Amino acid sequence: MNADTPLRPFESCHDHPKRRTCMLMVTHGCNLNCTYCYEKFKNGAKQMPVSLAKEIITKEIEIVKADERFEELEVDFMGGEPLLRFDLIKEITEWMEQSCDIPFICFATTNGTLLNDEMKEWFREHKRSACLGASYDGAGGNAQGVNRGETAAEVDLDFFRETWPFQGLKMTISKDSLPYVFDSLVAAARQGDHIESSMAQGVDWNVDDAILFYEQLQKLSAFYLEHPEYFPSNLLTRPLSSIGDRTEHQVKFCGSGTYMATYDVDGTLYGCHMFTPLVLGNRALKHADFTGWNNDQAVTDPACRGCGMMNWCSTCIGFNLKDRGAVHLRDHRWCAINAAQAMAACQFQIEYFSRLTREKEMHEREAATLKGALDAYEYLSTIKLSAPFPQ
Repeated sequence: MNADTPLRPFESCHDHPKRRTCMLMVTHGCNLNCTYCYEKFKNGAKQMPVSLAKEIITKEIEIVKADERFEELEVDFMGGEPLLRFDLIKEITEWMEQSCDIPFICFATTNGTLLNDEMKEWFREHKRSACLGASYDGAGGNAQGVNRGETAAEVDLDFFRETWPFQGLKMTISKDSLPYVFDSLVAAARQGDHIESSMAQGVDWNVDDAILFYEQLQKLSAFYLEHPEYFPSNLLTRPLSSIGDRTEHQVKFCGSGTYMATYDVDGTLYGCHMFTPLVLGNRALKHADFTGWNNDQAVTDPACRGCGMMNWCSTCIGFNLKDRGAVHLRDHRWCAINAAQAMAACQFQIEYFSRLTREKEMHEREAATLKGALDAYEYLSTIKLSAPFPQ
């Protein structure tokens, strides 16, 4: 992860096919209680010892060296709120700087409220080895306060902007903050921030929410088309080429259990943090207790087979297990929300690239993106969507 490398529209900031991710659950504690938080078994007394973290990372380094799929290692410090364990983050990063003989990056997503001057100075000095991502739910309409019970002033976003200018911020959209999507993303754009947005999981999304989401995205699309100097939201730039592909099996959306390994505070191995006791309590699913990490059939919902949206609709096998008791059972309350985003993204990308072709010749990748949007729009126009979006 290079904090000095800018992204271009329609590029992913998570495209690291040769990277193995090692997640360390360094604490089960957090200083906030966000409305959409899925970690229901917080306990600040549960902490990972530094010695155990070093033991795990040493093993993970050897895995990267021995497996031709990998060339580098990302160590994610997870919580709870990882900055509650700044002592561990500091010691582990400095230890890896001295002893790790493969490319690596240490990373943590934080709510930012615990950052003090000492931490900021250390992160500035070690910004090439340790990177923070700010989880921030928006300035417009007090979306931050709605989701987290805190004010925007409590997070020093300037520190993140100055230290890792191309890292971007992470925004989770809840039912309460949905009306502020446009305001939040426009405010972020005008401040020079790049936002990675996602919808909150486990929420009772309905058709009315989908219609509101579509309206917010339409306003956002018009803003970006009128102001091409701003980086478009990932809500509108997500690739669309998989829409219309009527496959029988779902492609797993993440590297859980394969490219990703998660270790709880006691060193127990899980496929990802969603399967740990912090999220599932006594229903936690150890890595060794599930054999379908590499099996598309094991994560395919029979109700979705043959749907041309199956491999575009977001799904999380961890949330599936948490909320419905099986990794393959999707949340069908997402159907309308996904349709809203797909239609809005199609319309934006078609107009965006149509305007681009009038100004210059498109690159091969841009042409492929436009074709994906046109094909997806044709598919969406022939099916009965679960909400009345203009077609």
